[in-house]
Amino acid sequence: MNTHFSFCCRLVPSFLLIASVCFGTESTAQKEKLPLYEYGVVGLAATLPHYQGSDEYSSYAFPLPYFIYRGKRIKANRDGLRGIFWRNDHFETDLSLSGNPPVTDDNKARSGMGELDGLIEIGPALRYYFYQYGERDSFFLQWDIRAGYSFGLDNGLDVSYQGLTSDCSLVYRNASFFRDKDIRFNLKTGPQFGDNELHSYFYEVAPEYVTETRSQYNGEAGYAGWQVSGSILKELTPQFWLSFYGRYMNSSGAAFEDSPLVETSNNYVLGALLLWKLGESEELEP
Repeated sequence: MNTHFSFCCRLVPSFLLIASVCFGTESTAQKEKLPLYEYGVVGLAATLPHYQGSDEYSSYAFPLPYFIYRGKRIKANRDGLRGIFWRNDHFETDLSLSGNPPVTDDNKARSGMGELDGLIEIGPALRYYFYQYGERDSFFLQWDIRAGYSFGLDNGLDVSYQGLTSDCSLVYRNASFFRDKDIRFNLKTGPQFGDNELHSYFYEVAPEYVTETRSQYNGEAGYAGWQVSGSILKELTPQFWLSFYGRYMNSSGAAFEDSPLVETSNNYVLGALLLWKLGESEELEP
């Protein structure tokens, strides 16, 4: 399995697409139009658990390209593709992306069970805005449903459906409080849910993998924990932005809490990125 390929599935939604707030549309009050598209390079570094509930972590660092598009019907900024289905004053549809890197066979809790392929999650999202002063200052409720697909490359491309997951989150974004210091921040919190197929992918222990310390377990659908995340973005120059990202996940009371593969109820993700804008269009957004 290509580790970098699968890891991107998780980092892009959590870092690259959040960081693109840096170049999001200005607030309505400013009435400033930005370039139709921008492009550049982002350097990522992060530490994250092998999977939610694991007490083992891995660290990654590598560069990726980024592209931002501000079309009238389609926008590729903040969280990926936005407003591609429907939008009005309070509601907006979205495309939600997430995932998990591959779990290698050196994970102690899964010793002898083999590797897990990296997982990509994709699906629709619906937002309700309590207020929206602009793309950068907003407070909204987001509900999304994503289908998970594992991607294996050991014997050619192997794509398999692995179940459904859903999040319901409150999201707050602000670029006004520390405008004079060119600092913006985002906060997000809410519960997570998953079906028995997705929970089985990570937490099931089949009879052939039972040991003295690892009992049999079948995945169950239901509550999958609570998450709190945030990011801070600082403009260094018009071409360079620095961002720090953190996420806390609590699995207490989760449907998979009794799995022998769950070693802790608390997990974190920590990361940073440096974004370098290389160019932009002369044409402005509509």
